[in-house]
Amino acid sequence: MSDILRDVDEMMKADRMAQLWQEHGKSVLIAIGLIVLGTAFNSGWTSYKNHQAETQTTAIIEALQSKDQFDSLLTASKDLKGTGKGFSTMNAASLALVDGKLSEAMDLYSSIQKDSSLPQDMRDLATVQKVSIQLDADKEAKSADLLAELDSVLKNKDSVWQLRALMISALIKAHKDADYKGALEDLALLSADTRLPPSMKAQVTALQDVYQSKLAPSEPKAE
Repeated sequence: MSDILRDVDEMMKADRMAQLWQEHGKSVLIAIGLIVLGTAFNSGWTSYKNHQAETQTTAIIEALQSKDQFDSLLTASKDLKGTGKGFSTMNAASLALVDGKLSEAMDLYSSIQKDSSLPQDMRDLATVQKVSIQLDADKEAKSADLLAELDSVLKNKDSVWQLRALMISALIKAHKDADYKGALEDLALLSADTRLPPSMKAQVTALQDVYQSKLAPSEPKAE
């Protein structure tokens, strides 16, 4: 009896599967096809991205190995995209800075700042570098303008360049406006930050001593 019941059950299952296939066979095939295509697309996209990264890295290395690195990097950046373009432009800006081409360096850093396709940390670095150049080289630069340009980095606690931006903010306040109190407030924030590296901590301590001495009341002259 159990064998007969099992046979009947199998027949019913087979009939049910046949019915389901007749009703939904096309949908099943489409679903399977989409899964296969999705897997293939994901694999192909990953392969493409890896190939693109290798191509861009090679282009930057070749530019750095050329006799005229600056022009080669600028040429390479025109054909690169995303992070590759950012790295190429950043290297070109650094070379311009080393050669004393401050205006060209600032223009390149500005182009990085404005490129929304680049990672935010790279754009923040460009901002910090540009403001640093302006502070050192542009005597006409107004402190309010420099601080306004740094503002987005100063407010971004997730930026790896926030500490550097705070240091520059202190320098701007002290050397542009003689605002030593404001500079010391920035330096105090730096001192309290656990992310502050030892080398930078020494700089902060030295600046605190200098600016604190500027606030100290002057001693009366000896008669």
